[in-house]
Amino acid sequence: QTTRVPRPQRDSMGKKAVAKEFGVAFEPGPMGPMVDAAVDRALSLAFGPGARPALAIFFHHALLALSVCLLIFVLSKLLSPRLFRKALSKLEPFERKIWHTNMVTFFPAFAVTYYAWPAIVAYDGAKYDFLHPASVDTLKGCGMSLGYMFWDLVVLLADPKDQMKAYGGLSPYVLFLFHHTLSLLAWPYAVSAGRCTYFVNYFLVSEVTNANLSLRWFLMKSTNAGEASLAYFINGIVWIPLFFAVRVCVIPELVDRYVNGDWSKLGPIETYAARFLLPVPVALNVYWFGLIVTTAYGALFGKESKKESKKKR
Repeated sequence: QTTRVPRPQRDSMGKKAVAKEFGVAFEPGPMGPMVDAAVDRALSLAFGPGARPALAIFFHHALLALSVCLLIFVLSKLLSPRLFRKALSKLEPFERKIWHTNMVTFFPAFAVTYYAWPAIVAYDGAKYDFLHPASVDTLKGCGMSLGYMFWDLVVLLADPKDQMKAYGGLSPYVLFLFHHTLSLLAWPYAVSAGRCTYFVNYFLVSEVTNANLSLRWFLMKSTNAGEASLAYFINGIVWIPLFFAVRVCVIPELVDRYVNGDWSKLGPIETYAARFLLPVPVALNVYWFGLIVTTAYGALFGKESKKESKKKR
């Protein structure tokens, strides 16, 4: 449960006289007391003595997500050659590696959404106030999301050549490097300090659409008909309205809160960071939705966008 302890304070980013200090009650993490103790020691070494339950919950779930990602990857390496031998035999060598890393991408689509959706439903902050405590669900969902992003960032950096092929070139590869890095730098502070949590909740729940994206790759690569298969078509038809509902429909509300929000409550560094970073996911969602619609139009009416045509050459 969220607790609020009134007391005067000076904001760590330079803003005076914030009315209340927000926090959450600590709860044991699912990985057990040893991990809780290790996280607490690490936080004490980094920030000095003192209880930091929000960061403890966040980092515990980030470690949980990282562990699950590693487990799924290892299981895929062990089991996929036995379960999907025929499908794997059709792939190029670099695609066989991508197969295992793509298996991991299903996990955050469901795990993050499991926490993010209740956080959205329970959110009760004032509409134009950037300050509101992150709920326990937000902390857990954000931890799970960034645990996966850290895993994926390591994968991107460890195998740049094949990852560039998988992403379709240098530009999207670099885009995801920046996306993951900026999220890893900004979100832990945002959720632990109770800044812009309304926005973070919606950015988290958008992970659910990645399940269709991952399934699209497997259907394209592992079925005989590939992009012409019925399963591939159905997945695409389901993906478009889901993407629109989760990532695009909310944009007017996000823009309204961004434009009309009470920026006076944020410190100078917080203001610069929020003004720069908050529009980034919105712009990316508009860009990606445009690509999805263009590709869908080409599939339905027998025409392809120039970008899709170039990729196939």
